[in-house]
Amino acid sequence: MKFVLIGGGSFVFAPTVLEDVIIKHRLMEGELVLVDPNAEAVEAMAGAGQRIAKIVGSAIRITSAVDRREVLAGADYVIVSASPQGARRWAMDFNILSELDMPNQARECGGLGGLMNALRSITLLLDVCRDMEELCPQAILLDVTNPMPRVVTAIDRYTSIRAAGFCNIAYLGPDGYAFLPGLVGKQAEEVEIVTAGLNHFAWVVSMKDRRTGKDLMPELVSFVREGDWSALPLNKQRELTVMRRWLKQYGAVAAGAVDHHAEYLPEQPDIHYATTPPYHGTEEERKLRLKALQDIASGESSDWQALFGHPSWEHPVDVALTLGTGASRTFDILNVRNNGAIPHLPAERIVEVTVHVENGQWNPIEIPAFPDNLASVIRQLSDVHEMIAEAAATGNVEFVHKAVDLDPAITNKIAAHIAVDRMLSVHSDLLPQFS
Repeated sequence: MKFVLIGGGSFVFAPTVLEDVIIKHRLMEGELVLVDPNAEAVEAMAGAGQRIAKIVGSAIRITSAVDRREVLAGADYVIVSASPQGARRWAMDFNILSELDMPNQARECGGLGGLMNALRSITLLLDVCRDMEELCPQAILLDVTNPMPRVVTAIDRYTSIRAAGFCNIAYLGPDGYAFLPGLVGKQAEEVEIVTAGLNHFAWVVSMKDRRTGKDLMPELVSFVREGDWSALPLNKQRELTVMRRWLKQYGAVAAGAVDHHAEYLPEQPDIHYATTPPYHGTEEERKLRLKALQDIASGESSDWQALFGHPSWEHPVDVALTLGTGASRTFDILNVRNNGAIPHLPAERIVEVTVHVENGQWNPIEIPAFPDNLASVIRQLSDVHEMIAEAAATGNVEFVHKAVDLDPAITNKIAAHIAVDRMLSVHSDLLPQFS
């Protein structure tokens, strides 16, 4: 089995992939190719991976490259975790939006910032898919790049590549649902939780006692609606205040970080909006991380376990191995075609649901219909995802402006249209289709 990781120099996600193939699954055959335009970073990452594999006895072959076209042939799975000049481009958007008195629109996934981020990310991913169609047309693309649902929508609509998206923010923890169980006095292993919706906009569908099957939703709803939160940290009290308001407004309990949900909604006073680029690590931290990788690769450092100290919550390797071996497994969170899982959305929409994988196929699990108010918002946001994907794929500026008009997160439409034209201009080097 051959994996190609685009974004292989990432200091958070690439180590997670290394840990999964070397430590977690201890693969004894196959190949992992790390691809990144930063040759120094990706060579150090691959070198560290090679040394760790040798130490623990994993026989998977680990190599690096700066040109994906040189290594895509024969790939079975292409994992993408790459944001084109992410921090720099976010700052450019932030400056324009601040000048127009809309700094809170500098978001990663929603609003005007999310719109521009989507156009840049989709442009990159469609280029990747065109290379895959030529060099490894049977390969499956596993996407971690944000805004993930918009990226996967574009791939699904405008390429022949089969794709799924990964983002486990609804867990609020690295190993499963970490926040929700405590609200009903349970440990994570004691409950069975189902969440669904759109990525970064997921909602609790059910919560049951794993041992007895008791329905815990009434307790969860009661705690959010009228519980005593005084013993919780202040930030959790803030989040529960927002969750209470949305429970009243939408009739459901939000799953995940409310600041992420709020990116897709109009400005709200108790939401924390980004004022610095939402990307991991300062420049100084990245230099230190690079040196640590180089020391592991050369053998000067034996502290290779530290490389895995801050993992991503997403594990596309798990899905790839389940697909590749024909095994059977259910995954709590995956972003795929709806195919009837969420009743009020068209079958082709990309949704975030529980998925059962078996015999090399994934099948989303159907959930009950959402309350009408929530269903309406989810449909509108899904419509925005579709419009932005179409704009990026076709290079139609009119569609970009239609997305602005449709997006409920953008309230000052006049200023927003001015901002969009300016941002399309400053990012024209990454968005040639709009020229």
